[in-house]
Amino acid sequence: RSGFQAGVRKMDFSLTREQKDIKNAAREFAEGEFSVEKAHDYELNHEFPQDLYKKAAELGFVGLDYPEDIGGGGLGVTENVLVIEEFCKADSGIGMAVHLAFLPAKIVKIFGTPEQKTRYLGPLVKGDFVSAISLTEPDHGCDLTRMNTTLVQEGDHFIINGTKIFTTNARYADFIVVLCQDDQEAKPGRGMSTILVDRDPAKWLSGEMEINEIPNKMGIRMTSSGEVVFKNLAVPAENILGQRGQGLMNVLGFLDESRIEIAAQALGNAEGAFLKTLNHAKGRTQFQQPIIDFQGIGHKVARMWSQIQATKWLLYYAAWLSDHESRKMANVVPLLTSVVKHLVPETAKAVIDEAITIFGGYGYFLEQDVERRYRDNRIVECYEGTVEVQLNNITRILKKLNPDFIKNNLL
Repeated sequence: RSGFQAGVRKMDFSLTREQKDIKNAAREFAEGEFSVEKAHDYELNHEFPQDLYKKAAELGFVGLDYPEDIGGGGLGVTENVLVIEEFCKADSGIGMAVHLAFLPAKIVKIFGTPEQKTRYLGPLVKGDFVSAISLTEPDHGCDLTRMNTTLVQEGDHFIINGTKIFTTNARYADFIVVLCQDDQEAKPGRGMSTILVDRDPAKWLSGEMEINEIPNKMGIRMTSSGEVVFKNLAVPAENILGQRGQGLMNVLGFLDESRIEIAAQALGNAEGAFLKTLNHAKGRTQFQQPIIDFQGIGHKVARMWSQIQATKWLLYYAAWLSDHESRKMANVVPLLTSVVKHLVPETAKAVIDEAITIFGGYGYFLEQDVERRYRDNRIVECYEGTVEVQLNNITRILKKLNPDFIKNNLL
C-alpha cells in the first residue's frame, strides 16, 4: 500500500503481508470446503449454504471491514475483495451466496448507530444473522429516485406500506434494510429514509410482512430472491438507519463500497473459469497434441489471461482508493466504482464464454462447472445497478470534473 501514499516516490502494487495471509487463508478454506459435490447439491436444491457461511464467519471472513468492538476485523474493502475473489474463484455459486449474505449489512456499518451495530452486526459476524436490502420496486427498476413504498410516523413508531422485488436473501434474512419514501411531497430523489426491519414478528408492533419467493432463476440458485410486501407494518422509531430524509444518499454511500466488492465476485468467477480452461487446454489432446498448441485455442487462453490481469489490478486500485480516500480524490471513488462495476463483470462474461468454447460440447454441461459460472456471473452485470446505469454515472461524473483535474490525476 505504501507506494501510493503522499511523499513516497515509488509505485508498489504488492499486497501487504497481512493481506497476503488473508488471501491465502481464504483460498485454503474455499478450496477445502467448497467441493463440487456440495455445490451441485446446493444448486439443484436451491439451498443456501448455511453451514459454509457459519464456518466462514467462525474463521473471521465475515465482517472483515466491520468494527472490532462488535467482533469485526477492523479492516477495509481491499481485504474483503481478496476474500470474495478467492471464494468465487473456488466456486461461483457458494462464493457469491456467502458474500451476499453479509454484504447488505455494510450499510449498517456505514450509517448505523452504535446500538444498531451491536444489535445487527454483532450476530452477523458470528454467522448467526443473514442480511438483506430492499431497494428495487416493480414500477421503478433501477430508478432509485422514485419509491412507492411509504414510511409514515405515528408517535414512537413508523408504518411501512409497499412492495419490493428482487430482494436477495428475502426468504431467510434476519433483517432487511428498506428504502422508503418518507416525505410524500418531496421531489424525486428527496425525502427518503432507510429503516431496519427485523424478520422476527415479535419485533413488530403491528401489521404484516409477506415474503414471496421468485423461482427459477438463471443463476445464483443458492440464494433466495423474493418479493417483500409490507402491509401497515409498524416498527420502532429507533430502527431508522442514518439521518432521516437522507435515505437515497445512504444507499449511494453504501453502493460506492458494495459495487467494488460485487465486481470481485466477477473477477473470482473469471479466474476460476480460466484455471479450469487452462488445465483442460493442456490436458485435452486432439490430432495427437494438446489443444493449447493449436493457435486458435492458444490465443484464446492468452487473451483470457490478459483480460483477467487488466481488470484485476484496476479492481484492486478501486478498493485501495476506497480505503484511502482523500478529499482531493473524493469524486474519483464513485467514478472508479462504476468503472469496475461495469468493466469487470463484462470482461468476466467474455472470459467465461471463451471457456465454454474451449471446452467444446462438454462446456455446455453442468459437470465442468464453466456453464454454471456463466449463469452465476450474468447477474453481476445487473444487480446493484446495471451496466447502463454505471455508464450513465461515469458520464455524469466526467462532465462534472474539471478537465485539468482529469488530465493531471486520472490520465
